[in-house]
Amino acid sequence: MTSATGRRRWLNLTPRRVVLLLIIGLGVWAIVTEPVEREQLLAWGEWLTAHPLTLVGLVVLQVVLFALALPGSALLWVVAPFLPFGLAVVVLVVGSVLGALAAWLVARWLGASARSRVASHPVYGLLSRNADPFTQCALRILPGFPHSVVNYAGGALALPLPGFLLAACIGLTLKWMLYVSAIHALLEAGDDAAGIDLLTLAPLLLLALFLVGGRWLARRLAARRGRREAGGG
Repeated sequence: MTSATGRRRWLNLTPRRVVLLLIIGLGVWAIVTEPVEREQLLAWGEWLTAHPLTLVGLVVLQVVLFALALPGSALLWVVAPFLPFGLAVVVLVVGSVLGALAAWLVARWLGASARSRVASHPVYGLLSRNADPFTQCALRILPGFPHSVVNYAGGALALPLPGFLLAACIGLTLKWMLYVSAIHALLEAGDDAAGIDLLTLAPLLLLALFLVGGRWLARRLAARRGRREAGGG
């Protein structure tokens, strides 16, 4: 019964999920088939770099999308193919971290309404029990994880803002660095590229595992030390 319910939940394609799947599909198709000449892509990249206001607009668009719990991560396909590695990472990190802050503030302003939107998600329960920056950072790094849920849960639970922003900055920086490098690798591979290699995403999973495992180990060691001190006393 539980597995059937889970399958129905995955098959329940809301309009937001359909739009996100279409954007991702178009991005993969564009990279694999290269409907636009490589020289034209480079020309667009130079144009974006030469106009700082365009970069500011991309950052603002990310902030708005994340604040409204919309898929702001889809702008990865707009930024990464056209900008150099470092600049693309900076644009994505600034936009997504400011977007996380905006969503946190919106959730705090909405109060019970925001809590009702995310209370049924497992992330809400996880963060209500383990809201430390290590866990938040691990959730940010995991591939395909809904940042909007983490953002709104952070605001609904009133997680401390310094730790929230620190985890968002570290996790999203690592994530965008790997994603941008993967897209650049696909562009360089040309028509032979069939998609993002699993080996490219493996470091994200491993790092998230290390963060969660390290936090779990720290808790176990602290609990053991506490029992020893209590027994000695």
